[in-house]
Amino acid sequence: MFSGFAVYVGDRIVFMLRDHVKSPEDNGVWLVLSDETDPTDPQLYREFPSLRPIVMIGNKIGHWLLIPSDGENFEAEALHACDLLLRHDARVGRIPKSRR
Repeated sequence: MFSGFAVYVGDRIVFMLRDHVKSPEDNGVWLVLSDETDPTDPQLYREFPSLRPIVMIGNKIGHWLLIPSDGENFEAEALHACDLLLRHDARVGRIPKSRR
């Protein structure tokens, strides 16, 4: 999947982990937002200052955002994303639509 590894909690995709030589600007943790979460919510950007759109998917999937691995605080932001999962934060994760 996009040269990375999808992370699921139950039936919800929550992250995609990517470290690839092609499109290195998209390496890091792809944060998958829920249907109810606005990807432009200023609170998200306060919690994740380096958060940005994923270049390789353009505007096709707006509810996936990147915590870049080359970001100044990558480790802290990635751990914070994991903390959100542990707290069952409703902003993270979604059930993928069927391809059928």
